[in-house]
Amino acid sequence: MVKQYENHLLKRIKNQNITKKIQKTILYSRIRQLFPMRKPFYVDDRDQLDNAEIVRIDWKVSVKKPRVGIVQDYDQYPKWTKYRRFLENNSFDYDIYPIHCHDWIEQAKRFDIIVGLPSNSIYDLCECRCKYEILETYMGKICYPSSAHTRLYEDKSLEAYISKVTSIPFANTYISNDKDDALTLIKNLKFPVVSKIIPSSGSVGVEMVRNVKQARRIVNHAFSMSGRKTHLSYYQQKDFIYYQEFIPNDGYDHRVVVVGDWVFGFDRKVLPHDFRASGMGIEEKKELSEESMRIALQVNKIIQSPILAVDMVHGLDGSYYIIEFSPLCQTNSSEELQVNGTPGVYKYEADGSFHFEEGRYWLAELALRQLLLRNYFSNAII
Repeated sequence: MVKQYENHLLKRIKNQNITKKIQKTILYSRIRQLFPMRKPFYVDDRDQLDNAEIVRIDWKVSVKKPRVGIVQDYDQYPKWTKYRRFLENNSFDYDIYPIHCHDWIEQAKRFDIIVGLPSNSIYDLCECRCKYEILETYMGKICYPSSAHTRLYEDKSLEAYISKVTSIPFANTYISNDKDDALTLIKNLKFPVVSKIIPSSGSVGVEMVRNVKQARRIVNHAFSMSGRKTHLSYYQQKDFIYYQEFIPNDGYDHRVVVVGDWVFGFDRKVLPHDFRASGMGIEEKKELSEESMRIALQVNKIIQSPILAVDMVHGLDGSYYIIEFSPLCQTNSSEELQVNGTPGVYKYEADGSFHFEEGRYWLAELALRQLLLRNYFSNAII
């Protein structure tokens, strides 16, 4: 009884808004790392997946099925179990691919396709960006995410650069890797702006910069010999600044997730007296606006990812502005879209309309099916 009360009390404390805000600070992250922390481990949630639809792929008998190597991820809501479920339900040959091992090149020869990333940690991303380049370019393997999308994942600068040279409606973003240029830049910015570090997720490393003085302090720290401290003890913000315009909005981050012509999504509410929504755990699942869905579909025509999560805000001027997009996203439920309490998916039709269909889907399964269709059946879409 006492243990249950303690767990209930701890859960209530964690769900307090002030606790959520504190957990996003650099100081909290630094102090937390002084205490024993559990090492990353693989979660196996296969016994919790059966409430979702079985995702099928219509495979031609004349086409040999590829052998798939699965990279296990350390996520609390793992993708590798969904990949495995899809492959087993569609009778594909597969095995776990030990990407961290010294013989990863020899091990890769057993597979035609490699799917998955261990985590979004800096060290895992650096490792996989290198290895996926080798696997694709020199060994002829299909990788998901591809080496290009692995590079894009968690790289906010690359997102901004791609948007600047294409038609993506990205919020105005200012990036500099030169101190003198950065100091000149901030003199002409319209404050407030949002400062971000790379990589980061869940609003960690995201802060409001309200004036030139605060912006200059960030520049001076970032371009110092040791760099600027971040939430990670082993990583400094060094020789770059990333400032994004702050767009007054309706108080939500709107996430739209595209898989082929299927669209999912939900809203994430901003905490009171804050501007951040990602990672705060206040989700509202309801119908999506057609405009936001069309924007997300248009972005993925440029990015060409099997799955793309697009985060945007709805400005007070009535326009949508993209603040981030990603070729991978965390999924903690098979109900990533609900309309009037009913889980399902929006399907984009050839005539340009959307219609809603009921159903529960694991997005990782749909993304893997999309990858296979694109690579084996003339860029087909679901």
